[in-house]
Amino acid sequence: MIDALHISASGLRSEQKQIDVISNNVANMQTPGFKRSRANFVEVASQVVGSGATGVHSEGHGARVLSVSALFTPGELRMTQNPLDLAIEGHGFFELEAEDGGVVYTRAGQFRLDAEGYLVSVSGLRMARGFSIPQDASDLRIAPNGEVSVMLSGDSERTLLGVIELASFAAPDALVSVGDNRFVATDEAGVPTYGRPGEVGLGQVQQGYLEMANVDMINEMSTLVMAQRAYQLNARVLQAADQILETINNLRR
Repeated sequence: MIDALHISASGLRSEQKQIDVISNNVANMQTPGFKRSRANFVEVASQVVGSGATGVHSEGHGARVLSVSALFTPGELRMTQNPLDLAIEGHGFFELEAEDGGVVYTRAGQFRLDAEGYLVSVSGLRMARGFSIPQDASDLRIAPNGEVSVMLSGDSERTLLGVIELASFAAPDALVSVGDNRFVATDEAGVPTYGRPGEVGLGQVQQGYLEMANVDMINEMSTLVMAQRAYQLNARVLQAADQILETINNLRR
């Protein structure tokens, strides 16, 4: 009976984590580039019981959340008409220079120019391998293949400044979220490969658009209802186990 208490308690903790994950998804449904997360449940290590003629079987000892992973299904592209807003239509990530000298990856394409004319994210991180856009430049255009061109003062033709490259991973689901819509690479995700937008395996860049969160409200609400039901059932099991223990204790008096 003591096992039932621990097992139902593990279910309560796991479902609480599931509800926390759903809450974070719903809270970020208007966050550009946000990728919804999913709690990955596993059974707690089973215990081998019995042997010989009776056979060998195992008993579970509850559930736990092994990990929380991001789901990189595409979000809706929303027009903003801001020339520095970029959306990736397909696979790929923007690579940013992190504060610690490393790099992070994001799908959030809300960019602006810093004091030196470099593209920076909304949190101030420069785009990796970026280039400066002259202050006298006008009519900034970013083509679907990542080519950035402007009109310079006194010129009659457009000037190509550079190309925005995208990064991709063999297993993007293994990237780890570090907040602010940023992800860091892991050994499980593989080594990042780089290329122009539109090349094999990479999506195209859409100027003047933002990729919105891939959170589906109906799906989140249905998952929340299931998590609530599971939480209630685990609570009832806990209560039933407690009542049985109380009955056993009263029999001894």
